[in-house]
Amino acid sequence: MENNGLDTFENSVFPSIRWNLILSFAGQLCNIGITLVLSRLLEPNDFGMMAAALALVALIEAFGSLGGTAALTQRPILSDEFYSAVFIVAGAMAILMILLISGLSPLLASFYDRPELRNIFLLLTLSIPFQFLEIFPLAELQRRLAFDKIASITFFSIIIAGILSLYLAYLGYGWVALVVRLLLIQGIRTVCFCVIAWPRFKIVLRLQEVKDLLHFGIPQSLSQFMSIFGRRIDDILIGKLMGTGVLGVYSLAYNLYMWPVSNIKGRISQVVFSALSKVQSDPAAMGNYYLKVVSLATLIGFPVIIGFASVCDLAVPVIMGEKWMAAVPILRILGIASLFEICVFPGAIYQATARTRTYLKATIITRVIAVIGILAGLGFGLEGVAGSIVITSFISLFIYNYFVRKLIPVTNWLLFSIILKGSLFSFVMLFLIVSFRIMLGSHFSETQELMLSVLIGMLSYGILMKKYHPDLFGGSMLSSQKKAPAR
Repeated sequence: MENNGLDTFENSVFPSIRWNLILSFAGQLCNIGITLVLSRLLEPNDFGMMAAALALVALIEAFGSLGGTAALTQRPILSDEFYSAVFIVAGAMAILMILLISGLSPLLASFYDRPELRNIFLLLTLSIPFQFLEIFPLAELQRRLAFDKIASITFFSIIIAGILSLYLAYLGYGWVALVVRLLLIQGIRTVCFCVIAWPRFKIVLRLQEVKDLLHFGIPQSLSQFMSIFGRRIDDILIGKLMGTGVLGVYSLAYNLYMWPVSNIKGRISQVVFSALSKVQSDPAAMGNYYLKVVSLATLIGFPVIIGFASVCDLAVPVIMGEKWMAAVPILRILGIASLFEICVFPGAIYQATARTRTYLKATIITRVIAVIGILAGLGFGLEGVAGSIVITSFISLFIYNYFVRKLIPVTNWLLFSIILKGSLFSFVMLFLIVSFRIMLGSHFSETQELMLSVLIGMLSYGILMKKYHPDLFGGSMLSSQKKAPAR
């Protein structure tokens, strides 16, 4: 591929990542803010009930679309026959998911010995038709790299759903406020996506296209199932063995830990997958951009994770209330795990090259290791479970990169050198925050100390980025970095 083509590719990808992150950050900051306010209005048991239900529903829904969105995004040329295959297969799976969850809801509720969970399971099935319809416009928007539209609509849905959920929580509706919030976000997103980007196609069934979809989608869905299972097995076991109250503390801590992973890594990965699908035949170019995106994720994600870990002992009582203080050590332990997860993007590579079977193999190995770790950590309480996630996340980083190296030229040395270089600025910020808290923190109230610590962290990191990485504020970081050699 010629340099001119690479430059054009960079110029299209990086603005998409930047706008996707800016708009997503605005929406997800509102989302996390609403969650924190809800934590003051609701009890840990309300969050635990929701987490317990979602843990089992998410496992069943993993097969809902059979990778329809990814298949439509990755496929170079789309036809009515392939659209039809996705529509029929995903539609049938959506109906099956509704029937399965509805039918199993009494058994799922009895698993936790909480009969009231049945109502939550039944309400959650209302989101499945919207998930099915969203497949088609979302894939269309991803193919256009129109992530600003995706993020802006998501922002709008978060605000509307958040306002109503806060009102319901204030009135004392408990877990109902959390369910309504989830359903509204999904419903508003889907309707808006369908209005602006529903693709036109005719239903023309062709067996070969169905086979192609299943060949791509079954490994994709199995990978998603294993990934969700590895992430939800701790919720399932904690809810079963320790109760939904303890699960509520753990799930909120876990959601805060996952926030930068899903909303920084997730948004970048979404763009990278769509963009790399366009150069999937050039492994050297893919390896080059993969390393640059890892650097970008490290520069953006590490300060958020490390900064929050340095002040969470202040943020939890000030924002959420003393009833959530048990979450502080869990937050700090899980923060270490998120550092290992936020800066690698194996799924984007596997899907862009249509190697979903490789993705499945890597996911099975890493999820089995994660489950073993969680089972070993259960005997040591919540801290033991969180510690096991740290260890297994570190091991998984090497396993994922082992499989990535089979597709693109990215060695462990190159990967870690990029990560270490990008993380130095975050640790300088951490040093400044901790120094301030040790020397002057005792002179301020908890609220004042929290605000000043956050201000010091943001200013110091902003100054460092302005001096050493001005490309984050404008221009193309992807083209400003020195290209990594192909190996």
